[in-house]
Amino acid sequence: MRKQIKIMILMMGIVFSQDPSDLFKSGNDSYNNKNYLAATNSYEKILSQNIYNSELYYNLGNAYYKLGDFANARWSYEMGIIIDPRDKDIVHNLFLVKQRIANTLEVPNSNILNIINNFFASFTLQDFIFFSATVLLLMSFSSVIHRLTLSRFILIVQYFLLIIFFFGTTCSVIKYSWDNNSNYGIILNDETQLYSAPFINDNIKISTFFSGNKVKIEQTTNSWIEISSIDGRKGWIRLEDIRTLD
Repeated sequence: MRKQIKIMILMMGIVFSQDPSDLFKSGNDSYNNKNYLAATNSYEKILSQNIYNSELYYNLGNAYYKLGDFANARWSYEMGIIIDPRDKDIVHNLFLVKQRIANTLEVPNSNILNIINNFFASFTLQDFIFFSATVLLLMSFSSVIHRLTLSRFILIVQYFLLIIFFFGTTCSVIKYSWDNNSNYGIILNDETQLYSAPFINDNIKISTFFSGNKVKIEQTTNSWIEISSIDGRKGWIRLEDIRTLD
């Protein structure tokens, strides 16, 4: 009897689950018809099936932006950039949505830091690994050519490729560490209260965060998340007040 019930539940899940391509088309049609709420519902259903791509996040962000939900719009664009950091449309729209967020917390301007952050934000870990592997392959070919020709020029090329290879592998390590130590989230609710401990008590309120701001996640419990921000604040907010970028 239990086996039959499990089979029935599985069959019901298959019947009622919707095809992602149909949902995506439905979302696009709703967006074009200015039914932005229906569009977000369709796109979110695709995400609930663990299907992700930058175009989906871009469209979802646009729909949330049209609804005036700038927090979820920023979350969507940020997720899209994680997948495709060089997508100019997503980067541009993320810039636009930041302008609509009250009391936005941003890293202080620094030319050197901006260059470094922009460099590592513009590539994925897979990009750096592919680059290093390609250079290693070129080094192997040049080594064979040098053994055959004993060319001094090829030897110089080998040294040059070796330097580039170490640069690529170093960037890969830094990017890996960056990704694993950069767990962030977007505040969803207006005037989210920050507490010094993971429970609600007016006596331990620290300050207030506003919807749409990006904060770093330090640790989590079943219903609370400890966060920190670039302005030095650190404390606990409710899990329902944030959407993590993972």
